[in-house]
Amino acid sequence: MIQFHHVSLEYPVTRTLALDDVNLHIKKGEFVYLVGHSGAGKSSFMSLVLKRSLPSKGEVYVAGEPLRRFRGGRTAMHRRRIGMIFQDNQLLPHLSSADNVAFALRVTGVPRREWDERVSGALKLVGLDHKKHALPVQLSQGEQQRVAIARAIVSEPPLLLADEPTGNLDPENSRDILKVLQNVNLRGTTVVVATHARDLVETFRHRTLTLRRGRLVRDDPYGGYAL
Repeated sequence: MIQFHHVSLEYPVTRTLALDDVNLHIKKGEFVYLVGHSGAGKSSFMSLVLKRSLPSKGEVYVAGEPLRRFRGGRTAMHRRRIGMIFQDNQLLPHLSSADNVAFALRVTGVPRREWDERVSGALKLVGLDHKKHALPVQLSQGEQQRVAIARAIVSEPPLLLADEPTGNLDPENSRDILKVLQNVNLRGTTVVVATHARDLVETFRHRTLTLRRGRLVRDDPYGGYAL
């Protein structure tokens, strides 16, 4: 699903080497943690997969295709096939849960006749179908993040990227979010979670990639947090 072949990323203005000769292969259907201290390269990894950045050296492949060749509409289509979850859930405050989720369908061009069924299914998967009419302000932080997950998966993307999805949550809500992401993975979606949450990585064991100063220093198929 994702392959980095000798990938380096240097930001020219600051001359910062964000990623340094990274080689990895994440297979379709895997659940993978990406861990490392702040500045280790986790966000740069996400940026490259989304083609918001281009590698200074090497090649990034998604679903077997080299992203460097993508232009214009093909890049936009590529991004539409990736679900993205952020630490800040970025819900639209004036829209209900259902409408926030449906917004993703509008952006990706899914026919209107499919919206109700898809939105209901996504909210049920995250356990919030009963709050589909609630505004974000009427939801807890954990519930808001679950709506954000529903929005990310409603278009049924083959790949889901989560950048610190539990960073603003208490331990109980964090565990609930990880369980939801695991359920999404069980449905066949490849899931990559960038996180600092040691307890979650230790408790919910999955393959773990560790970055340190832009280099991939550990790839443990049995998981566990080690920096």
